[in-house]
Amino acid sequence: MTMPHNNLARAFGAVAEANASLPALIAQDEVLSYADLWRLVRRIAARMQADGVGAQSLVAVNTQDMRASLGTVLATALLGAGFVVAGQLLAHAKVLKPTHFYRTPEMSGSTRVPFRVIDADWLGADDGAEPTFVATDPDANWLYLHTSGTTGTPKYLALSQRVVWKRSLASAADFPFRKTTYAGFFTSTSRPFYARAMAALLQACTLVEGMDLARWQSVGVNFVCGSPTQVLEALGEMVIDPPFDRLEVSGAPLPDGSAALYLRSFRRVLDVYGASETSKSFANEMSLDPDGGVLRTGVSFDSEVEIIDALGRPCPPGVAGTVRVRNAYLARGYVAAPEASAQAFRDGWFHPGDIARWGPRSDLIILGRDDSTLNIGGYKISADLVEFLARSVPGVADAVCFQNPVPGATQPVVCFLVFAPGADRDTATEELLRLAAVKLGHVFARKNLRAIDNIPSHPDGRHDRKACQALVMSYAHSGGEFQ
Repeated sequence: MTMPHNNLARAFGAVAEANASLPALIAQDEVLSYADLWRLVRRIAARMQADGVGAQSLVAVNTQDMRASLGTVLATALLGAGFVVAGQLLAHAKVLKPTHFYRTPEMSGSTRVPFRVIDADWLGADDGAEPTFVATDPDANWLYLHTSGTTGTPKYLALSQRVVWKRSLASAADFPFRKTTYAGFFTSTSRPFYARAMAALLQACTLVEGMDLARWQSVGVNFVCGSPTQVLEALGEMVIDPPFDRLEVSGAPLPDGSAALYLRSFRRVLDVYGASETSKSFANEMSLDPDGGVLRTGVSFDSEVEIIDALGRPCPPGVAGTVRVRNAYLARGYVAAPEASAQAFRDGWFHPGDIARWGPRSDLIILGRDDSTLNIGGYKISADLVEFLARSVPGVADAVCFQNPVPGATQPVVCFLVFAPGADRDTATEELLRLAAVKLGHVFARKNLRAIDNIPSHPDGRHDRKACQALVMSYAHSGGEFQ
């Protein structure tokens, strides 16, 4: 299907004109029809155009208002300009140089750059302002997205209007035409929000602003998305009755306990695998067996997802390897990061850096990251796999594995273990040593394993292996025999 006028915003305009009276956005204090939202996009585009925004511009926007978020991102598409979210991430990355800065009144600006305020006059009644339509390049960089990439280092990638159009078409099944009312826990300037919002609007569906569950019920929300942490914070142990139709969780694997709980509040629960670089690639649909255990069934989309060994050969079910993904709308690489781009995008595939295996129901089981591989004298050990195995042992609440930083240490690998209260530590340790030998082929000694009360972590919850190494060095310098 060809994108009308080679412009994503004008493609939305065609949908809006054909579905003018349908609700496009149920905002906090008003309902915008498709006709209303299309007028808002054109009004913002006209004002941006008067500010000099055009095909060579990069517009940075800081807002929490969904109307402003949707209006500005589509306005830049209409004008052929680039779009990026303004904020500290943009300032710290220093790889993009916006030409125009905008914000809504609730957001702070900066003393270093001039922000134009998008106030009620921009978002209010129609003033008849119309932009001058110009030919735009559908393959030019348009939507700049922040991502950690495969290395954990913050980066930006750029998507063209054509790529976003293709991703939206690929997601059409998630948004049955005119039949989906979508709400989510993602912020209105996040990559997951934009991915779903574009697909929803091109399918004449309705977006709902805010996180009021009672309001969601009253307006007929039937599709909800969020990360595992966001859903947990919003729902806790709550059971919603009557249940919503569908929950889609992405960003990290969904624990079985959470899946079992959410299946009481949603008729369908999907654990989605994807990335900014690839969009949605795969999903595990969650269900319960007759005994209440969680089952995961793999659901394939139009992406190719493979698990490969060190020689690039597909791994059979049950065998761990690294993931690679290929589809028709991959990103082209990272902005101003050629080495990272070459590492992640190889031979037509995106390599996200995940270790996984195929489960018994063609489900995708993520085990960890391949950037956690420890090279010990030429013998490679996956720290994430060791941690995954350790957490499967009864009595082990958490674990972190890392290279011993002590020079000349007789035990080159250390694994910190957090034991559950009342656990039989000796029994748990022996079971871990046995499993490591059988499952991973690693022969550990007891000296490799050390009990700890709390594992040092990054602010986002990831284990901080460098901080763990610093603890080992501190112990060694104080005269301990941590070797």
